[in-house]
Order: sequence, then structure tokens, then C-alpha cells
Amino acid sequence: MSTGLVPRIARRALVVVATAAVIGVAVVSVQLASEWRAASAPLDAAPVSASSITDAMAAQQARAGQLTSDIDQVASQISDIHAALQAANGALAAQNGSAATVQGQLNTAQAKLAALQAQLKAAQARLSQLNAAAARQAALNAAAARQPTVVTTTTTGGGETGDR
Repeated sequence: MSTGLVPRIARRALVVVATAAVIGVAVVSVQLASEWRAASAPLDAAPVSASSITDAMAAQQARAGQLTSDIDQVASQISDIHAALQAANGALAAQNGSAATVQGQLNTAQAKLAALQAQLKAAQARLSQLNAAAARQAALNAAAARQPTVVTTTTTGGGETGDR
């Protein structure tokens, strides 16, 4: 047993040493790789300082406050525009009602005008007839005035006694 013990211990010692060597090589290779990476890609810009971050945050908060104020102003303008639109719609509805009333009055007036025009046309036709009749009557009167008048009297017997 003692003869087999030494080679086992030696073998175990060799495995432990080999494992430690592998772990050492891995650590050294990781260290070398990180140094190589740091050397090949240097940091161009310096890291941001805490004060610059604080200043940027304050600027953004001020901008957010200004935007909130702008949004409030726009909301106020929108409500004013909304009120104006409602007033305009009300006025438009009233004007539409007035326009309908005026349209009805116009239609009535046009109907009356058409009736008056028809009456005028009939009156003009009647006037033309009366003028023609007056012209005929004037012609008859003129013809009668040109003819000599003969007066004939007839007496019937009757009743006068006396000398003549």
C-alpha cells in the first residue's frame, strides 16, 4: 500500500498544481486583455462631473417649468377659441333663422310681384282695347260731323184751329 500511495499523492499534487497553473494563466490573460483593451480604446471625453449633471438637471427643470407655463397659456387660448366658436355658431344659427325668414318674405314678395305683373299685363291689354274702341268711336264721330244734317219734321194732324 505504501508503494501505491506515493504515486497517488504525486498524481493528486500534479493535478492541483496544473489546476492552479490554469487558474493563474486565466487571471493573467484576463488582466492582459483588459490592459490591451484600455490601451487601444482610450477614453476621449472626460467623465461627466456631478456638478455638470446637477446643472443640466436644473436647466431641464426650468425648461419643464417653462413648457408647463406655455401649455397653460395654450389651454387658455384654446378655451377662448372654443368660446368664440360657440358664439359664432350661435350667431350663425340666428342668421340662418333670419335668412329663412327673409327668404320666406322674398318668396311672398315675388308671388305678389308676379300677381301685380299679371294684373298690369291685363290692364294694358284692356287699355289697348279701350284705345282701339275710342279710335273707332272718334272715326265714327268725325264721319258723322262731315255729313250734312237733314232735319225732317213731320206733323200729324191734329189740333190747331185758327187762321193762318
